[in-house]
Amino acid sequence: MPLSDYPRVSLAHLPTPLEFLPRLTKHLGGPNVYVKRDDCTGLGTGGNKTRKLEFLMADAIKKKADVIIT
Repeated sequence: MPLSDYPRVSLAHLPTPLEFLPRLTKHLGGPNVYVKRDDCTGLGTGGNKTRKLEFLMADAIKKKADVIIT
């Protein structure tokens, strides 16, 4: 089942940027090194936790949950 088939609640500011790391690239002698800035999702937790929470919240809403503990 493709990921796009799963219900999702939009919580994060996506897509997050890719940032080029010139000093690390130079230190390693190439190839170009980038980092995915999931700390820029907009929530205090940042990272992949926000992405996972989008799917958990959609499932909770579908099940009419009134309490959510993660």
